[in-house]
Amino acid sequence: MIIKSPFNDTIPKIHPTAFIAPDVVIIGDVEVGAYTNIWFGAKLRGDWGKIIVGKNTSIQENVVLHSRPKETCKIGNHVRLAHSCMCHGPCSVGDNSLVGINATILQGAKLGKGSTLAGGSILRDKTDDFCLYAGVPAIKKKEYSKNRLNEFSTNLYVENGQKFKKAGYGHKIPKEYLITE
Repeated sequence: MIIKSPFNDTIPKIHPTAFIAPDVVIIGDVEVGAYTNIWFGAKLRGDWGKIIVGKNTSIQENVVLHSRPKETCKIGNHVRLAHSCMCHGPCSVGDNSLVGINATILQGAKLGKGSTLAGGSILRDKTDDFCLYAGVPAIKKKEYSKNRLNEFSTNLYVENGQKFKKAGYGHKIPKEYLITE
């Protein structure tokens, strides 16, 4: 289901190359970048606040993105949000980062670029770039080399999403919700 917000009539803006699984829910002020893939059961509720998802990002099964009124939940480019994780804005995930299975990013938190939030962790603070965070609450466990970016390539997920899209399995996105460039 892809619909406008019942509160302020904002509508989703989705790049035509994005793959959106047929049971995904996208509501209101949500922007989805080029070649991003959003998998089965995910929910992006921009009914109150804004959600921005960059390009080449993978939002996997049962992920929930939401934001407080007049706030933003921002997910960068080349990001992987693993199964059943949650991000509640205002929050952000930097480019080339990974949020592990069932991890949570709370209001006011920021995961730095090139960083990892381990599965099951809860992030409530701003973090450094190129680091591993884990635990409840999440704390810095390790620093990464800046050369590590390629390890988190989302190309496999982009290719998979495009195969599903080409096979006709994607959501039929209404024309008024497509980004026109």
